[in-house]
Amino acid sequence: MEQRDGRATGRVGTGRTRRVLLVALVTVGVLAGGVTAAGAAPGEDHLLPGEVLEPGQALVSADGSQTLVVQPDGDLGLYGADGAARWTAGTTVPGVRLAVADDGDVRLVGPDGEPVWSTGTVGAAGAALVVQDDGDVVVRAPDGVVVWQSGTAVRPSLLGPGGELRPGEALSSPDGRHTLLVLDDGDVVLLGPDAATRWSTGTHEPGSTLRLGDDGNLVLGAPDGSWEWRSRTAGNPGATLVVQDDGDVVLYAVDGTPLWSSGTALGPAELAPGAALSAGQELASLDGHLRLRLDETALTLTYDGRAVWAAPVPAAPGAGARLAVQDDGNLVLAAADGTPLWATGTASAPGSRLRTEGGSVLLVAATGQELWRVDVPPELLVRRAELALDCTAVDAPIPLEDTVVTETGVRVHPCLAAGVDELLLAARADGIDLHAWGWRSAEQQIALRARNCHASGSDPSVVTCHPPTAVPGTSRHERGLALDLTVDGRVVQRGSAAFAWLVEHAPAYGLENLPSEAWHWSVDGW
Repeated sequence: MEQRDGRATGRVGTGRTRRVLLVALVTVGVLAGGVTAAGAAPGEDHLLPGEVLEPGQALVSADGSQTLVVQPDGDLGLYGADGAARWTAGTTVPGVRLAVADDGDVRLVGPDGEPVWSTGTVGAAGAALVVQDDGDVVVRAPDGVVVWQSGTAVRPSLLGPGGELRPGEALSSPDGRHTLLVLDDGDVVLLGPDAATRWSTGTHEPGSTLRLGDDGNLVLGAPDGSWEWRSRTAGNPGATLVVQDDGDVVLYAVDGTPLWSSGTALGPAELAPGAALSAGQELASLDGHLRLRLDETALTLTYDGRAVWAAPVPAAPGAGARLAVQDDGNLVLAAADGTPLWATGTASAPGSRLRTEGGSVLLVAATGQELWRVDVPPELLVRRAELALDCTAVDAPIPLEDTVVTETGVRVHPCLAAGVDELLLAARADGIDLHAWGWRSAEQQIALRARNCHASGSDPSVVTCHPPTAVPGTSRHERGLALDLTVDGRVVQRGSAAFAWLVEHAPAYGLENLPSEAWHWSVDGW
């Protein structure tokens, strides 16, 4: 087999054409070039070795929600139930056919018999192409191993009775903006639209699993069977955990009654003309950082939980207070009896809207003119931007709010996030199922030092640690610049395939090994 322009080339033998639906009946809307999707018969969610899809033919996931179609314009496209494109191969050779070769490669083959795109999975003989219900398209070897994927899987948003989330597994809101993730280090975190942590269990027992019992109790269990956290909702069989589009995680009883929630719901980002907020409600920016909240005691604007402005009112708003954009464009905070407590003084601007935008809350006229605004102090915004720069500038422990959780579920300093994801994904692509623990709080480091280190009986000034454990304040874990790496739930050991892979590849991702610990890798080897 030759390589040309980075793509596998070579002729695909004349395979049998798979009996698939000729895409004709409209069921999910026009996909591309006039092609439409139709329901699929059982079994038509996969393409086997030697089988071919002709232009206009498609594979459809078993539940009918995902369609992979060979388009007449020469591209291969994946479309969701709403008809929106979710992935394409990016080819433009009319008349291409999709074929699964006997050697395991899946190729788009032009009219001249030359491949124009492939999955690059030569060597996985007997592999099949499968369109999954979760929205991912995969090439699966006969032993079940996925050797290629489109990376378009949509996480579920529900956890039903008896369900569990193991380390690295997650639920996401239907709109994909909020993710509940079980970290390898034992924490369970809710990540907002910008991957910032909005809630966590605050637990740190590696290998813990989140389970929803048949009795309705949501429990985070450690490997030894102990409970690290629980919702205390036993006695509600059939309960379901839901990650909602508003950013709240809610455990619902069978009758729809909320039993527990993370309390992280975000309000709307805009208040339309004539609309109002009642006490206990809020506006929130799309990323969740900025919130304008009306409580019985005050109207406040916060950024990452820090108050940056409060309406100057003569008295507490009270239980029946309302913040309304009046028809004349004035934004007014009024008590329950209608007494105005505060206003922007922007009457004579009908059609105005109150909205959050970046680091500001704005009252904007129908013409686009800004009538009133409050800005977050620049130093707060600059601080977040500075965090993502250079790892060499990080010389002290950082707090939780200055960390991020990577796409692979590791909490680190933002400067290391991209490298961690690239490292772990590259290892997994090479068959090394690497996972990692990252940032550690000062309290965790102190506890770890106390557990691992002991004074010598003959000389109390001499402290011995097994395994070696940094003095609190000096650990690279506290800076978010170190990883403890695991394979199959155990730390990486010297002499293992994982360690050999790391020695060869980790430096390319900015990580060095601490010689005394095969599993410990950091930006400077400490």
